[in-house]
Amino acid sequence: MLLSATAERIHHKTLLCCLVLQGSCVLTIQLSDEELGVGVFEGEDVELFLVLTGSTQRHVSSVLRLSRDTLQLVCPAHDCCETVVVTLCWADPHGLVHQLASEHMCFTQDLAFDMAHFLVGSVGHADMLEGVLLLDEHQIPLQECERLDQSLALALAHLTPPPGLNLLGNNPEPQETLLHFAARRGLCRVASFLLQQPGARDALALPNKQGATPASLAHSSGHRALLELLTQ
Repeated sequence: MLLSATAERIHHKTLLCCLVLQGSCVLTIQLSDEELGVGVFEGEDVELFLVLTGSTQRHVSSVLRLSRDTLQLVCPAHDCCETVVVTLCWADPHGLVHQLASEHMCFTQDLAFDMAHFLVGSVGHADMLEGVLLLDEHQIPLQECERLDQSLALALAHLTPPPGLNLLGNNPEPQETLLHFAARRGLCRVASFLLQQPGARDALALPNKQGATPASLAHSSGHRALLELLTQ
């Protein structure tokens, strides 16, 4: 059984197939002639599923059969960086489960996950987010912003927020918030996630030290879709 992953956030740094912790990457399974020789795949109604076993979590996922020797699934999120055992199983008509093949896969942490940790940790510490403003001195290409929006929103959603997290922290004074961060860069998915967090409505109305609210930043930066999201 050969595993391969297709996503922009996948890194093949070792001989193992590596996936990011937040999951949502497409995992393709290529079966060998020996595995196909078992005869399981002759029937179209055979139920196949994949079991990913780590040290603290076990995931069970159904698989899509693309062809006789190729299977595919969307990889689930995992709770820590580690190598997991990936087992392909099938269920017979009597409900008995059989193991067909086994392989190893590595969950790793990517840049988006590191950035999500930093951003969540910056809540209530305006000086940390103000340091990120240096990024604005360099125009980030639109395509890169779209990739960042997708991967960062996924990473933020996967993080376990600290108890009592509030987008304003404990400081109601003018400051750069996470919504300001998203508005400057047109990160619609990130902003949508943030708007569901405690303190979001107050953060929407809060200006930074330059007097700009998240909505006014989105407007001045030409991010129309985000402006509509922030003002609806």
